[in-house]
Amino acid sequence: MRLKQTVVMVALAGLGLTAAAVADAGVRFQPGGPRIPAAGANAIRQVDNGIGIAATGTLMNYQEHITPGPSDTESGWMPGFAVHFDYLTPSNVYLHLGYSRSAGGIHYDGATQAGTPVQTTDDATIQQFLGKVGYTFWLAHNLAITPYVAAGYQWWNRDLQSVGASKGYTEDYHSPLVGAGALFQYSVMPRLVLSADAEMLAVTGGGMTPHIDDGIFGSAHFGTTGEERVGLQANYRVSGPWSVFGGLSFTHFNYTGGALNTLHLDGHTITAREPFSSTNLFGLDAGVAYHF
Repeated sequence: MRLKQTVVMVALAGLGLTAAAVADAGVRFQPGGPRIPAAGANAIRQVDNGIGIAATGTLMNYQEHITPGPSDTESGWMPGFAVHFDYLTPSNVYLHLGYSRSAGGIHYDGATQAGTPVQTTDDATIQQFLGKVGYTFWLAHNLAITPYVAAGYQWWNRDLQSVGASKGYTEDYHSPLVGAGALFQYSVMPRLVLSADAEMLAVTGGGMTPHIDDGIFGSAHFGTTGEERVGLQANYRVSGPWSVFGGLSFTHFNYTGGALNTLHLDGHTITAREPFSSTNLFGLDAGVAYHF
């Protein structure tokens, strides 16, 4: 009897050592399920399963490229908000859905079609919807990389205010987005996860419609260009399923421009064109998320 007790105690001690070794290795076994990383991975997995909302601030810098000039420029801060939904399946398939909207008065420095200089305010609104599908690879128990494909749509409504004899008008820019990227995540501690996200998207099939004289100029159709974005974020779990997060980002993209309708009025031919342009967006966000 004593021999049997000794054997059982030794066996249990051995199992305890094995469990400790497994825990130290950062691996957790689920009954009937796959082997998945533990500890730091649980923090990353929590971040990747939830919904969140954030207050945002965006500094927009827009530059047209016209030779010879003058070329229009716009710059200013726009407050806004963003919402997101993330889901990481037990088999490590990653899904992200995000929507953002920013609006505000930014400074416009440009010229009329006749070349008369104009300085006014653009009550601009920008929106973007983007979805991502990827797969998460665990590089260590607290380090993961998720390559993904992405698709979405973005809009910009330019609402130029009138100045003196210059009449205000609006223009709508729009473009589908498609591409790929990678999300890097590192769990510094069980409550804190740092993330870096890099996107390479194609701006394809977009265009611009000026709302002037009942749309007499028609719409310009854009070619394909690139959009690049990098972002950094920190997520800290404060209590239970709740966390707070904050980050910053930089986005750059171009619009190729395109021809508008050619008009024939009173024996005169009027040609108009949307020029090639570049846009830079510097973003900040701070918000709260609920995880499941």
